[in-house]
Parts: sequence; structure tokens; C-alpha cells
Amino acid sequence: MIILTTFFQSIGRFFRRPLTQFIVVTFTVITPVKAEENSNELIMPSQLKGAPMTSRDHALSLLTDTIFHQQLLALAQQLPASVVEEQSVFSKVALLSLLGKHKQLLSLINKHPNGINYSHYQLYSQALQLLKDKQSDLGSAISQQFSHRLDKADDEALVNLSLALGWSIDNAQDYAYNIFKGLKNEETLSINQAINLITNAHLYRVLTEVIPRVNPMLVTEQNKRFDIQPEVLITTSEGIELTATIVMPKHREMTLPTAMQFTIYADEKSHIKTAMHAAAHGYIGLIANSRGKRLSSNTITPFEHDGQDATAVINWISKQPWSNGEVVMYGGSYNGFTQWATAKHMPKALKAIAPYAAASLITGLPYENNIMLTANYEWAFHVTNNKTVDHSVYANWQKRNALVKELYESGKSISSIDKLDGKNNPWFQKWLKHPSFDTYYQAMVPVKQEYQRIDIPVLTITGYFDGGQISALDYLTRHYQHNPNADHTLLIGPYNHHTAQNKVRTHHSNYKLDAVALEKDTEEIVFQWFDYLLKNTAKPTLLKNKVNYQVMGSNQWLHKASLAEMNKNAQSFYFQTNANEQGHYLLSNKMDSKLNFIKQTVDMADRTTEHNVSPWPIMSESFNVDNGVVLMTEPFEQPMELSGQIHGTLSLAVNKKDVDIGYTLFAIDNTGKSMHLQTYISRASYAHNMSRRELLTPNEKKNIPIVNARMTAMLLKKGSRLAIVLNVNKNRNAQVNMGSGKDVGSETIADAGKPLVLTWFNDSEINLPLKVWQP
Repeated sequence: MIILTTFFQSIGRFFRRPLTQFIVVTFTVITPVKAEENSNELIMPSQLKGAPMTSRDHALSLLTDTIFHQQLLALAQQLPASVVEEQSVFSKVALLSLLGKHKQLLSLINKHPNGINYSHYQLYSQALQLLKDKQSDLGSAISQQFSHRLDKADDEALVNLSLALGWSIDNAQDYAYNIFKGLKNEETLSINQAINLITNAHLYRVLTEVIPRVNPMLVTEQNKRFDIQPEVLITTSEGIELTATIVMPKHREMTLPTAMQFTIYADEKSHIKTAMHAAAHGYIGLIANSRGKRLSSNTITPFEHDGQDATAVINWISKQPWSNGEVVMYGGSYNGFTQWATAKHMPKALKAIAPYAAASLITGLPYENNIMLTANYEWAFHVTNNKTVDHSVYANWQKRNALVKELYESGKSISSIDKLDGKNNPWFQKWLKHPSFDTYYQAMVPVKQEYQRIDIPVLTITGYFDGGQISALDYLTRHYQHNPNADHTLLIGPYNHHTAQNKVRTHHSNYKLDAVALEKDTEEIVFQWFDYLLKNTAKPTLLKNKVNYQVMGSNQWLHKASLAEMNKNAQSFYFQTNANEQGHYLLSNKMDSKLNFIKQTVDMADRTTEHNVSPWPIMSESFNVDNGVVLMTEPFEQPMELSGQIHGTLSLAVNKKDVDIGYTLFAIDNTGKSMHLQTYISRASYAHNMSRRELLTPNEKKNIPIVNARMTAMLLKKGSRLAIVLNVNKNRNAQVNMGSGKDVGSETIADAGKPLVLTWFNDSEINLPLKVWQP
């Protein structure tokens, strides 16, 4: 599960896939099973044990097998009630459904703030309860229950139902197939394995009963209320063909503003729902696709032309009879990138943008701070294999995990990954040739004075656990750097890449969010904000200032005038060079008067270990790290607020010409329990300038700034500590920098040479955004 989770955290970081394609994966990796219970052994279902699993049809045979269903029920009945009770809502509703505890399930969904997301289980349980009292078949009972819901639903409720029930049965089958393949040779199951098996197999059963019955009813009702144009071909003045999906309120009496997304993820059904949501809020909803997608006869080209193409679409919109001449853009991940790409051109009709978890090629994916990540290797196949999206690319995560494992352990260059995979990946190879923030990337997004021209309101939304956070904040930082009067607002909380863009779930990994953190519903806030700007309505309550953030553990939202204001309260820390018996070094506010150092040796050719790996789950009963230089504060004598970004300078010397450095940050409470807050990576040769590589002089002391560190916010109780683990970034999640000074994309294990010796000097200054908590 660790590798699986890490992978799907990564692939979801920037390049957003429609909810119907990604939701099964996203929910199944957050089950908060306690570590001590995870070792319990449960009886393996005999139908699965040793079953042939060479095709997805084998999975289908098992999923529809009555005996297998009975064995899953028996497996669920072995779970203690306490284990069921502490699961995430996704797992809990599945378990309650299988166990036949329908009243408890319905009560849970009715009380949950985002209970609509579990409408499939709700309808299934309601239908089964109805069957107890009336002579009817299950399908008819489901249809009857759903008909009642549609009669009561307004336009907004209809859209939310459409989104909540947008599950893909095929994707659910594929996910179950991969689970079956991974478990079929097991003799027994841990609690975690059992819950993963039960919840996803039962999910498929529920979906096959519900989705085919409700979808036709949804389509009929949608067509009654909205004017839906699924395929509109727009031809630009340059002859580029772009496909758009347009949804309008059916009985509008005036021209309306247009709420637009521009995306490479061509999916007509998803587009209709997204545009319909805009129409339900009183906008013309329009989703346009990148060139080459759907009806377009042009070549599919990710990123490079989206800004100019989206600008052409906006100019086209402003001339349509249904348009009032005002266009706003919104959307997340790749669709956040396209907004910044459009803002580079600032079309006259563009009045505001709301990018969430916005992508950037050099600060996020495929690169993070100039380090190429393996997580994005398959993405180009996903969006360029056909005119829509190729769902099969991400279906077999086990194959992908094996590929990156082989690449890492073999020590081959990252440029050889497609040869290992057996298929050419020209886009990945193209990006490998651009490791700097060079003119290739600068042609796509705003740079320098272009930010001065972006004088429209901007709303950035991201999360502490969002892989896209550093790119989202990079846009914000550059916007204010070059345009001090920018109207740019930030909303951030304990969200990952998925929940930053959508409704919130109760847990991230095994961390349970504060109740107030669940108040964020991204699209609802965005449309309220658009209404505030264009229709003079009330401002969203969470947007009280330019920076709005939820402090984990406090159950409070706080509001500041700027990121700079948050970070100015940082305390400077320096490490002492006398380790305690656990091998930890003290982080102190006082610098040692003598220049001392800590040496760290890492054999870059040794692929039996990995360094700077993000732990999963994020919360643990104790603080344990396998390697790295552990720096730990004294216990805090009073409650402290950690809010902002770490910054400062790492003073180091290395016996190579380059090194990829990193750290992991942990909060440790007064009982010794730890929580992983963030991971940082950066290439030393680019830390001073992301556009130009400056190699190190071996063994020469150098000050390396901490750049693009992630933001977090947490209440640290009295007696808590912070721990930073300084390290070399060497793991399967990214290319490995051997330090030879060559192009890192072409380096192999043969370039490793002698072990890397890194000297960390104690005049390194680490500024932690800490202040005394003032509730």
C-alpha cells in the first residue's frame, strides 16, 4: 500500500483527471487503520486464493460470483466493531452496506456534510429497505427512490447528484482487478488488506445496481432544464480547431457571463456536468478542449499553445449573442495552468480567474524545483493516445510501480525509462531536454513584467498536502513580486490535490481534519466569488483577507494580509553538532560561536536504500526515520502556531559538482506521536536561479537557499517538538542526481563514482514560521 499510495498521490498532483476516472483510486488509499491492528491475520476468501487473474474478465467473474460475495460478507463479519467505527467514511459506508446495517449507514450519510457523495450507497440501502415492505425487484426500488429525489431537486441539487453519481463501473472493475492480482497469492489478510478488498469489491456490486438505472433518468432531467450543446467546433483566425461543450439555462431572458474551463482532459460526459454546474449558478457554462482533442483535426499538443488558444475562445465567446461580454475562468491542476497561460495574453473579456492546485511544468510536474519526477512519466500517454483520454494508462498501477522500481534499482538513466517500458514517450523526452526554466517554459506562462498586466482578481486555492501547492504559490509569489497591487487571494487548508479541487473528505491519510476544514467546497466558493465580483453579492465567508488558512488542530480559520506577513514572524534556528543518544541534533535559536559541521555519506550507487521518502500513513505512534540528519527542537513551553513557509539558507559542501537536497518536516506531540507535514526537494545547482544551472565546486562551502518550500499551518500543543530531517533526495520517485555535473537526465549509476560526502555546516539558518498561539 505504501508504494501504491505514494504513486497515486503523485499522479494526481497536477494533471487532473475527471472525477469519474479518478475517484475510485483516490478514496481507497485513506483507510485509517491503526498500525497495531494492521498485523492481524484474517481468513483469505477461498474463491480469490490462487484464482487466475490474467485478464479483467477474471475479475468480473469473481465480482459477480455469489459465493465470493458471501465470503466477503464473512470476512467483514470478522472485523471488530471498533475497527469499522474508526474507518474513513468511504470505507465505513461500504462495510455497513455489506453488513446490512442500512439504518446506521443512512444515518451516517444524512449527518455527513458531504453525504451526497455517497448517494449510490444511500439509494442501494433505501431500495433494500423498501423491498422488506413491498413486492418489488431491486432495480425498480432503486428507480423509485431516485425518482423521488429528482422531484425534490432544484438545479443545484440535480448537478450535485450528477457529479456524485458520475462513477465509472469499468474503472471500478479495473481497480478491483488490480487488488485481486495483488492478493491472490496471500495465505491470510491483514485488516488493511481485508478492508481494501471488501470495500472495492462491494463498491463494484453497488455501482452495477445503481448507475445503469439512475443515469438515463439524470440525462432526461438535465435535458428538461438546460440547453446542452456537447460538441461545438470553434475555428480560430489561425485555422486551429477547438472543441467546446456549452450548457445554458433553458429559460434565460438575458445575456449572461460565461464561466469557462480550458482543458486537455477531453471527456464529454464530464464536461456536460461541469458546464451544467455553471449554468445552475446563472452562467453560460463552457468547457473548451486543447487543440487536437475531440473534433479538432490538429495535432494534440499539451501545454504549448493553450494560452493563445484559450484567448481565441474567449474572444469568440465575447461575440456570441448569449454573451454579455464577461468571461471568468476556473478549474484545477492542468486547468489551473491554462488560466495562467491565458492571463499571459490578458484578453479584454477576461474578468477574473480562479486557478486551484495550478500546474507548472518546472515547479511542479514533470519537474519539482528542477528535479524530474517519475510520477508523470505516463501522463503524456494518458492525454495524447487518443482524441479523449486513455483510461487504460493508469489502470495497472502495479505495472507502473514495477517500472519505476526497475529504473531505480537498475541505475539506468531516467531518459531510458520508455525503453524499459517498451514504448516511445516523445513528450517525456522533450521535457527532459528542458531542465531549466528556459524560454520553452517562459513562452507558456507569465514572466516578469507580464504579471504587471494581470490586473484582474485572482483566487488561488490549494492545500498543505497538495503536490501542486508549490506551483500554485509560485504563481502567487511572482504575481505580487512584479505587481505589488495585485488583487490576488489565497485559500489553503489541510487538503490534497483532489480535495483542494473538490469537496472535502474527513481524513487525509490517517489524519482527521478539523470540523471547520470541511466547510470548503471549492466550486461553491468559486461561484460565490464570481457572483461577488460580477453580480455585487456577498463575498464568500472564508475569504476574509488576502491569505485565508486553516490551522490544523485548532478548528479555526485565520486570515492575513499576505504570505509575507505570515512568514515575517519566523524564528531563526541553527543546529548544534552534539548528537543525543538517539542520534538527533538540537535545533536552537542560538548559533554556535564555532563553525562546526555534520557529515553525511550516501553511496549513490547503492539502490537497496532510499533517502528523503515521504512516509505513509502520515501519522505514526512514534517518530522513526531510516536515514538523514535529524534536527529537533526542544519541547515548546507553550502552545505554538506553525503557519507559513520554511525559508532560510543551508550551508554545505559536497565532494561532487551537484546534489539534490531535501528534507522532511515532522510535528511530534508530547506523547511521542508524529505527523509528517511536508517534504522538500531542490537541486543545489538551480537553487539560486531556476533558469540557469550553476555547478558546485567540489568540497567548497556554499550557501544554498531554501526555495519554493511548501506552506503548512498547525497548532503545536505545549510539549510538542518539530523535527527536520536533512537529506539527499535519492529514491524511485525522481531522477537520481549522481553529482557528475552532466545532464542529470542522462546520468547512470556508472556516473556515481565515490560515495557522496555532504557536509552540513552549523551556520545554516532555518527559519520556521513559529509564533506563540493566540486563540
